[in-house]
Amino acid sequence: MKFVKGALGIAAVLIVAGLGIGTIDSMPPYAVVFLDDTSKTFIALPCIEEWRSRQTKTVDFVWRGTAGDARRLGYEIDLACRDAGGYSEDGRSLTGIILVKLGVLEPLTHWWDWPYRTEDGTVVYSGK
Repeated sequence: MKFVKGALGIAAVLIVAGLGIGTIDSMPPYAVVFLDDTSKTFIALPCIEEWRSRQTKTVDFVWRGTAGDARRLGYEIDLACRDAGGYSEDGRSLTGIILVKLGVLEPLTHWWDWPYRTEDGTVVYSGK
């Protein structure tokens, strides 16, 4: 009986400790981003309004692509967007990850998993 109580105590401590260990989910290659050919950078969707409000001496156009496209073309991340946290989001705790793997919790949905509409009106479900 002492062994069972000890094992349950250790399990409880590990679960509580796991709740305090957070993770960060980075943007996957399928994430839709805007690519700026002028500066050779790419901007995450949450940062595009801030990017549009920046003053510039040139007319900069962006086009929609994926983070994988941007990396393949050698584009760099936009530093202001990085500082705003546009390329990553908080993930589950260590305990939460284990519960997702066990099927108890659903995986988190991040901005890069949201559906978006293309210029021709087609709705695209990212990562699917």
